[in-house]
Amino acid sequence: MQSTDLEEVRAIVGRIFRPHGLSVVTGHHGLLGRMHHARLGDVSLNLLDYGSEVVIDPGRLENFFLLQIPLQGSAEIECGNRRFVSSPQTASLLSPSLPLRMRWGDACPQVILRVERGALEQHCERHLGDAFSRPVEFEPELQLASPGGAYLMQLLPLLADAMSMRDHPLTNPLAFSQFESTLINALIYGQPNTARDGIRRPAGTLAPFFVRRVEEFIRANVREPLTIERIAEHAGVSASSLFAGFKNYYGMSPMNYVRQLRLERVREELLDLQASGNGSITEIATRWGFAHLGRFSIEYKKHFGESPSDCLRRRPLPVRRD
Repeated sequence: MQSTDLEEVRAIVGRIFRPHGLSVVTGHHGLLGRMHHARLGDVSLNLLDYGSEVVIDPGRLENFFLLQIPLQGSAEIECGNRRFVSSPQTASLLSPSLPLRMRWGDACPQVILRVERGALEQHCERHLGDAFSRPVEFEPELQLASPGGAYLMQLLPLLADAMSMRDHPLTNPLAFSQFESTLINALIYGQPNTARDGIRRPAGTLAPFFVRRVEEFIRANVREPLTIERIAEHAGVSASSLFAGFKNYYGMSPMNYVRQLRLERVREELLDLQASGNGSITEIATRWGFAHLGRFSIEYKKHFGESPSDCLRRRPLPVRRD
């Protein structure tokens, strides 16, 4: 979108986010609204610039969370009972249940991550179990130099690449499901919020038969997009209880177990590839959800004692016939 018409800008931005009040501050040059929008799964990534100082009054966001990062300039944010100035060093993390009003500066383009409220709340419920209570409300002032902020800044370029490249490895459903879970975890565990106030430690470990049932579920669905949240939902326990019980029984987390199984499936296909010659290491690894090929090679060698290329080069010995 690019427009100098106030009503058109308000309508288009309102369709992507929600209807809102928008006014240009008197005495500054005219509006030049520009917006790029892309969505993948339950998240969208946006670049929005009004080209002028504006006041934005959406009330409550209601259905989604917003992470706003100014690329330059500054914006005054009023969210709930908090008021602060957002800048390239200080993002705003806005919760749907809190009243919101903003004043963006004259030259303040912002990168905006939208996360659907239902997805984030379901994620919290799976992770925290009975300890979780709605609504989730974040501390809105997020310092990008903090560990949580720095981690988010590493993930956003990956999301942007996935949205802009049709054949990017993260567009694979297996890979993106895990990436989306990682992104939401970065928000929940990287910034203070109400969802974590009542976190309880698991009272004990899961019974062996229960853990084996989880293992059977993982093996039966190893080709599907699996996350710790989905596995916990099937098991009927919180993610923290599942993690503790599985690690106690197997000495590894459920997701490490998933990766181990997928590595074994990759090896099986590489061994078949020796004979057929149809395919490549990259195709097989991507098909099994390994989006980062360098990390995949390291994990593969650690698990099997040889690299994927070494495995492919190694030909089986011919069968002797006496």
